[in-house]
Amino acid sequence: LDATTIVLLRDGIAGLEVLLMRRPDSMSFAPGMHVFPGGRVDVEQDSRPPVLGSVPVGPGSDPARARALIVAGVRETFEEAGVLLALDRSGRPAVPDSNWARDRAASESAAGFPAVIARRRLHIQADRLVPIAHWVTPEIETRRFDTRFMAAALPAGQDVDAHETETDSAHWLAPADALAQYAEGQLAMLPPTVAVLSDLSAHRSVGDALSSARTRDVVPVMPRARMSGAVLE
Repeated sequence: LDATTIVLLRDGIAGLEVLLMRRPDSMSFAPGMHVFPGGRVDVEQDSRPPVLGSVPVGPGSDPARARALIVAGVRETFEEAGVLLALDRSGRPAVPDSNWARDRAASESAAGFPAVIARRRLHIQADRLVPIAHWVTPEIETRRFDTRFMAAALPAGQDVDAHETETDSAHWLAPADALAQYAEGQLAMLPPTVAVLSDLSAHRSVGDALSSARTRDVVPVMPRARMSGAVLE
């Protein structure tokens, strides 16, 4: 399954911060894990909203698939975090208003997100999302995802509002602090999340992190299982 994860960044008082959201223990996939917002591609919804600019998903990618990956990340981030990574005709970020919550709820319905984008006269600027990692679920798993991780700055005038059922909580943390809490057993995270945070810990600002990401070649990573004694890990 194709999926996209958005690594939301902002400049905090002490430097770069990243958004982590905890998945409820009741979720079927990655329960209790601290993750970045995102989810799988919905071809019906994610092929319709306007996407402008060069789609930075990788050389050789099918254009329609690449566009859908971009839109899926934007759609899921709006649903899960209440952040809409879209611009108006003047190139300004979408501004929350009295209909924000209504449109967010509507985007969760079948084909609802394209209607929200059209009603607000918005478009998605592809180069505002920067590829930062590409992970593929190991072959031994029954539920597998081909996931693109894309970094994006928190739009001016917007803030995070965690989804009522898909997340327990949302936290802005410095990457190094998140990694320290992970090492101490305070934050449960999957290996891709840990790897992305490790990369980001070298940067002090959103601009620095995005500039660095634009210069790197992102290649797919697929972990493989191995035997450790009598244990498969």
